[in-house]
Amino acid sequence: MNVLTRIARPLRTCALMALLAPASGAAGPQQAEIHALVQELDYLIEYAERLAQKYAAADAPVRFNYPALLEQLRVTRMRSAAYLNEVQTVVHPAPPAPVAASLTERR
Repeated sequence: MNVLTRIARPLRTCALMALLAPASGAAGPQQAEIHALVQELDYLIEYAERLAQKYAAADAPVRFNYPALLEQLRVTRMRSAAYLNEVQTVVHPAPPAPVAASLTERR
């Protein structure tokens, strides 16, 4: 390999990276913020689990439906993480549909 070829390859690579950078730069901050949301969802899931354990023995006639809340949080977290990992096969133009269960339980 001559000197000219050794210099030309890295220059072509740098030029290609410079051309692609503006297109990929917009996704970086958004992905970082979605990652932060996933971390916050992890915290909310842990917190809701603790609350569910704390109030499991409550005998009020109307109680908060922690299992429904946890299901909704987990679905949202799973779909957000799938977006980050680019696992999804279908583009979802809207946020995940809410879980149909009410957040109120009656005895």
